[in-house]
Amino acid sequence: MSTWEEEFSPSAATQRVLAWALRMGAATLGEAYDMLDHFEESNDVPEVLGEDDTIEEVREDIEFGLDTTGPDTELTSLL
Repeated sequence: MSTWEEEFSPSAATQRVLAWALRMGAATLGEAYDMLDHFEESNDVPEVLGEDDTIEEVREDIEFGLDTTGPDTELTSLL
């Protein structure tokens, strides 16, 4: 296990958003981050996040992941 895998473990909400981004065509963490504004405006937010999680928590989690793993990290390695 590499260092970033020990440091960055996406929350369940973040994993659901990353899976959504993957379905929408993103391949990397950086691309998923770039899609957050689109996600926030979509009708998918309630279905993907539910009532207990917020887009801001997901954004912070992904930003930490970007700092830890880099923008080119494949989404499939995080899911």
